Amino acid sequence: MKITRIAQLIFVALLALALPARADTMSVPSKEKAAFTFDVPSDWKPKGDPNDESAEASAPDDSAYVSAWIAAGDEKTFVKDLASTLKDSMKSIDPGYEETEADQHGTHFYVITGSGVDKRAGTKVKFLVGLFQAGEGKVGIVYADYDADAAASTMTVLKGILNSVKVTK
Repeated sequence: MKITRIAQLIFVALLALALPARADTMSVPSKEKAAFTFDVPSDWKPKGDPNDESAEASAPDDSAYVSAWIAAGDEKTFVKDLASTLKDSMKSIDPGYEETEADQHGTHFYVITGSGVDKRAGTKVKFLVGLFQAGEGKVGIVYADYDADAAASTMTVLKGILNSVKVTK
């Protein structure tokens, strides 16, 4: 009985460390015309850009980055042509990326994980991208990358960000 209780306390403590204490909700393309929202840890330096209707945030140590935007089209087309979808984020994409599908908050997602060379820093990164319908003829794209040597908890935080996406109906 005592061992079970100790194991439960350890699990709760580890879970608390993996999740952000507080999150900021970001809206895309803007708060006034939100097609979807997602949450980022409040210490991730979140910012939106009304000119290109995107939102982005970086981890405090710059080991991870997330960006979200909307494009015209359908999500299957963007999945098929991943290099074009990520042309502003990735210099190159390594072969062998993984595609999965998931349903959350009433929306179907295409999720792609892989690695490549980051366009901004020119360094090797791993990435995670979620694509989903964000309105009639619109695709929501949430892209995240993290340094190859980033802490193991970084991927947990990025998956949490992707899991927080909610399409505004």
